[in-house]
Parts: sequence; structure tokens; C-alpha cells
Amino acid sequence: MSRKIQINLSELDHTRSCRIIDEYKDTKYLIVGKWGLISDTFSVYSIAGDVLAEARQQSLGVTPRFDLFCFNQFVGSSVLHFSLHYTTLFINGINWLVVGNQEKQSYTITHGRQKIATIKSYAQADQIIRIMTVENINHEPIVALIAAILNHPSLVHASKLKLPSLEKYPKGVKPQWGEFHLFKKQ
Repeated sequence: MSRKIQINLSELDHTRSCRIIDEYKDTKYLIVGKWGLISDTFSVYSIAGDVLAEARQQSLGVTPRFDLFCFNQFVGSSVLHFSLHYTTLFINGINWLVVGNQEKQSYTITHGRQKIATIKSYAQADQIIRIMTVENINHEPIVALIAAILNHPSLVHASKLKLPSLEKYPKGVKPQWGEFHLFKKQ
């Protein structure tokens, strides 16, 4: 049975905590934590206050590594790769592959050929909302952590990088083969 849940990323960034709600605005989980240093964590709590899942940052840099825990048991660690527009996150242990477009903030999580979840982000006034459609309710805490990992500052920074536009030739000037007048001293 699939269900849609959502996280308010703006609230999560500012207060370091956020409710995870379903499509009926019922609170299903609470996510708390922060990024930045080694051993910083995000934890997903049930309504009763039990820790369901946890993501611990294990390294710094452009492609940080995270260890994922579910019910205090190690599930896997993330291997993160991103290019100009696309992000790939592989979770060792559970063999989940997260592939998505960083500009559109749209991701798909698969295990082999089986779709686990989709994650899409939307702007709503000054808020950024990430909606997750999860195929199995038992996977929701881990998918919520993956959505939080995809909001890591190194990834958000990479998505805002833009290539400078190329300079155009002045009007009426035609380039000649082998001529690089832009690099010549005048």
C-alpha cells in the first residue's frame, strides 16, 4: 500500500526539526537533527517518541558519506555521486539506488527493478515542500532520511551552480577559422 508523506525543508533547515505529515495533514513522524560535522545526525521519531531511523554523517567534503540505521541496527551506508544536473545515491547494504535531477528536485528510489519511492520538491510561498510517495509504509522512515540527505548543503550548493554564459561575437564580425581574436592582445 502506497502513501504520500511530506517534509517542509524550510522548517527543517531553520528549526532543525519538522513534522512529517501525510496527505490528510496528520502527523506521522518527527524528524530532528542537523548536518555539518562528522557524527551529526538526523533522526526520525514515531509519534510515541521511539527512534525509528537515523542517518549519521561519517565524512565531510563535496560527497559526504552517511550511515543509515533502522531500529538501532545498521542498514547501510551511502555512496554519493553527482554531476552537473543529476544526482546518484547508492545505499550499500539494502542496495537502494536513488537517481534524480538536482535542478528539478525529482528523485526515484529503486531496488533492482522494484520502485521503492519517488521524491519531488515544490515551492509554496517561501517554503520548500518535499513530497514522497512510498510504496511500502515500512520504508517511510528510511525514505524520509534519504530526502533529508538530498537536502545536504553540499548537494544544495551543487544544484545552484550555473555555468557562465558564453560571450557572443560582436554584430557584423564573422570569425575566421584558426582566428582567436578574443585571446589576442590588442
